[in-house]
Amino acid sequence: MEAAAVEKIVMDGLQGSSCKATDLTGTMDHWNLEVQWTGFDGMALLEQHRAVLEVVRPYMSEGDNTIHAVQIQITR
Repeated sequence: MEAAAVEKIVMDGLQGSSCKATDLTGTMDHWNLEVQWTGFDGMALLEQHRAVLEVVRPYMSEGDNTIHAVQIQITR
């Protein structure tokens, strides 16, 4: 999966967010996701990560497995 497709998945799932996806291994299935979203306001860090994971979960092992792993960074 291309970085732009991963970014679109996150931005579509978290309306109004921005996302930068960086391929960590060169295999296009391990991603670092830098996500900024005003919807995170008032959420604990764990809740923020869960919100991102819920969006990408259909593409991980519980779905079509095109994303093997994500590393999430919440930015302000």
